[in-house]
Amino acid sequence: MIKNGDSTQLERQWKILSILSWENNGMTINQIYQRLAKNFGEEVSTKTIKRDLDDLTMVFPIYEEGEGRGTTYTLEKYKIHDFIFTVQELFALFFTREIIRKYDTSEIGKMALNFIERIISYIPSIYDDYIDRLYRTFLIQKDIDSDKNVTLDMLETINDAIIYKKSIKMRYYSFTSDTETEREVDPYLIYEKDGHYYLTGFCKLHNEIRDFRISRMKEIKLLGKSFEISPDFDKSKYYKYTWNILKGNTKYRVKIRFTGNAARLVKEYEGYKADEIVENDDGSILFVKVVSQLDEIKRWVLGFGCEAEVISPDEFKDMINDEIIKMAKKIRSK
Repeated sequence: MIKNGDSTQLERQWKILSILSWENNGMTINQIYQRLAKNFGEEVSTKTIKRDLDDLTMVFPIYEEGEGRGTTYTLEKYKIHDFIFTVQELFALFFTREIIRKYDTSEIGKMALNFIERIISYIPSIYDDYIDRLYRTFLIQKDIDSDKNVTLDMLETINDAIIYKKSIKMRYYSFTSDTETEREVDPYLIYEKDGHYYLTGFCKLHNEIRDFRISRMKEIKLLGKSFEISPDFDKSKYYKYTWNILKGNTKYRVKIRFTGNAARLVKEYEGYKADEIVENDDGSILFVKVVSQLDEIKRWVLGFGCEAEVISPDEFKDMINDEIIKMAKKIRSK
């Protein structure tokens, strides 16, 4: 994390709240000042701390006692046993834990799971039977293999770079080219997909916005160079035309006709991926989707065999046809 004079007001106030939460008897401004320096490396004036406290008391239950330098500040704490949970809330808490458990092979997933477990451990014992019953009768399958090599330090470094708009330098392994190169990147945002963490940013090596899988990054270094996000970058549009991960610069309006069981399967399980689905009287469906890259959706379509017919565009029809011919040649040669 960026510390000392680089801390933002929001971060500093969060640290003050954390310090107050550690004490039950209240703290003076001087004591808060000492704790900020000792625990966070934060050195600011007592006047700044007083202004922060004045701001915080407008939002949080912080109480003042005494006068002058002897004034103490106390944060009223709420405990789990102060709350009465409904059955729906207990189910939601259990459900959250089981969802997070799918990510427990990664460092951040383990931390999130431990946090939820701590909350559950403080729930009054009257709820134990219901939680235990849920555990025995409710199962969420683990179908995600989260990145084991992504550490909290890596995510914090990248997140700091995004917040403070600082470039990063890294060595990056490209799976496509099977090479490792040094990159300087202006980081825009982090996102998670199927248990893997990605960074979207402007790559100065290729002079364009690209995605980087964080587990393939090595020697990440925060630089002193500042940057501004490209005015051409629109987060919603950037991901809108992505089938899975790969992105391109061309928009293809793909139309696929599914028949038989494929029509039922696509409509039931993968209809959410479509921009539009048209149901025909014969039971077939027309699946319409705009994508910026055809390779990923090609593999998906081929999985449905002869029950998938590409209607348009012509480039996509040719891709599917070429792939089928290559597959047929391999089968005949066996």
